[in-house]
Amino acid sequence: MAAGDGSRVWFPEMIETLRSQWNAAMPFPVLIELCNMLDGMLQRRRSRGPILPPGSRCPECGRIVGSESQQRHSISVRATILLLGRFGIASTEVTKRTEKEWARIDSIYMAAAPLQLRNPVAKNSICAHATPEE
Repeated sequence: MAAGDGSRVWFPEMIETLRSQWNAAMPFPVLIELCNMLDGMLQRRRSRGPILPPGSRCPECGRIVGSESQQRHSISVRATILLLGRFGIASTEVTKRTEKEWARIDSIYMAAAPLQLRNPVAKNSICAHATPEE
């Protein structure tokens, strides 16, 4: 992995994919699929090396853990929308309007979603004792 890539989330090929597939009339289900595709690109890229520096402390036991046990970054719909404006893929007005529409839809979903869907526990949690009982 190249220097600086460990903290990078948006790689050039991901930005180009977004640039080529985005359109202002895109419905949110299609945008969500695009975000999932971008997230897959990020995860494949990140699997080539460490994603976070080691040295985090478990809040339960104080044990120092390495990067392999920390949760991976993922691409959210809001981050994708904000990137549209950041890289000039969409105008500022379209970006703001899309962000507001997404916030409204997301808040409706979040209000209806069970707590475990809103706050999933990482599959690779920091320590074995940090995973919930099933």
